[in-house]
Amino acid sequence: MLLKIKEPLKTADTSVPMLITAATTCVLFMLIAGGLVYANTRRTVTAADWVNHTQEVLNSLRTASQMTDRIDSSTLLFQATNDEARLDVARTSARNLDSAATHLRVLVSDNPEEVINADQLVACSDGISGALNVAGKSAPPRSPIQRCQETIAKMMELERRLLTDREKTSEHTAMVSLTSDFVFVGLAILTLITVFGFLLRAAELRQSTESKVLETNRTLEESVALLQEQADETNVLTTSRDEMQLCVTLQDVYESAKNGFARLMPMTSGALCMLNNSRNMLETVATWGEMALEDCHLPGSCCGLRSGQPRWREPGASEVHCTHFSGQAPERYLCVPIMAHGDTIGLLYVECADAVCMENVHHRMAGMRQLTQLTGMAVASMKLRMKLEHQSIRDPLTTLFNRNFMEIALERELSRSRRKKQMLAVLMLDVDHFKEFNDRHGHAAGDAVLKAVAEVCQANTRNEDTACRYGGEEFTIILPEITPEHAYERAEALRHAISQVQVRGAGGSYGDLTVSIGLAMFPDDGTTPEVLLQKADQALYRAKGQGRDQVVVAMQPIFAA
Repeated sequence: MLLKIKEPLKTADTSVPMLITAATTCVLFMLIAGGLVYANTRRTVTAADWVNHTQEVLNSLRTASQMTDRIDSSTLLFQATNDEARLDVARTSARNLDSAATHLRVLVSDNPEEVINADQLVACSDGISGALNVAGKSAPPRSPIQRCQETIAKMMELERRLLTDREKTSEHTAMVSLTSDFVFVGLAILTLITVFGFLLRAAELRQSTESKVLETNRTLEESVALLQEQADETNVLTTSRDEMQLCVTLQDVYESAKNGFARLMPMTSGALCMLNNSRNMLETVATWGEMALEDCHLPGSCCGLRSGQPRWREPGASEVHCTHFSGQAPERYLCVPIMAHGDTIGLLYVECADAVCMENVHHRMAGMRQLTQLTGMAVASMKLRMKLEHQSIRDPLTTLFNRNFMEIALERELSRSRRKKQMLAVLMLDVDHFKEFNDRHGHAAGDAVLKAVAEVCQANTRNEDTACRYGGEEFTIILPEITPEHAYERAEALRHAISQVQVRGAGGSYGDLTVSIGLAMFPDDGTTPEVLLQKADQALYRAKGQGRDQVVVAMQPIFAA
């Protein structure tokens, strides 16, 4: 009996299904990976776009703010000088403000709250234009300007909050994207090693996938770095602008601008140079780092000022050096004219030690130009404010304080004397026979006499004293913290000093000047400004009645001995 040998069981060939499964898995995996990378990239780009959009709105708001400030300063100058050219500047700025407001309305159309603010800005901008167009020789009302400034400030505050939120969102999105990508890379490597470890094709595919992921990460890192750089630049500009608004002196403005430039362009050295009042010399007012720039130099020594635009000097590009150096000229430096209201007022000098530093400055040129404009406007505004303040408290002929300031100063000094329980003297001076002198020699000679008397008053007063021109040929001097005897001695010394003055005028030299002086003391002669001035004036008229060229005190019995 023959036994039938069973044939071995045939196992199904699984290589093809495994390859199909592996290929399918690979395709699905890659599709998911591509979708994830695309989604992450899309979210990151969207977040960056929102940040850029907010920065664009902020830049437009800054432009509108500059236009509003220019309108404000021009109208103030028009009020002070009645110069029609200033009114034309304000009207031009108003038209620019209209364009900026309209552009802002389009930019913020996605934000209902900002749309309302933008509509208000458009309305108040139209109000400014209308007020300026109908303004004749009288100054236009300031209420539309103030409304525009308030609206712009409100919009900028809202946009700054939006910018902060969107920057945080952008950073969070980038971090999530990076985390997701790294997690995916790990899973991809693990899956490919497990499923396609024996397939060369799978290895090549994995390598290709990794390269794409790394490229995406590199692109994202570059985007994040660029956004961070822009955020840092914006922060420097915002901080510098806010600090300049807080400055009360020109030196404060210079120091604030210097700090801003040093932060904006690290690894550089530089200086701020401003034209003097005669506009014939550039004076270095603030520096950072070490450099070979002269403290004072002629405007024509700078190629940047001669060309009227920013100018780089670097090897291979320009071999012409400026001549404002105390030693050997450096190889790489930048000269930028500082402008304000279309006029050159100074120079920004930036020195780079090497090509890397110069490349960094090139990347920050836009921010540097904005900070230069802010500096120019801040310096011009500060000079204008100082000029207006000087005009409001000084007598234009003698440069002494005027009567309005004297009344304020007397009230202040009386309050201080009451607190400290100290005495205070008020001197009232009058040039003897001034009307006859003026009629005989002319107004020019009379003005020369008043200037000479004012100079003597200034030379014979302490830092804490206040010398004022009361009106006409009358002068008032406030002497705080002084005894009656010392005040009398001071008055006599002042009278004697004036009698020694020789006034030189167009008609010759004039001497024999005399003054009559009335002296009143706080609190003996009065406790209020009105009473003290009245007592001093009465004493002055007694001095004139008793023969002039003498000092008479309100409380004469004190000095009877």
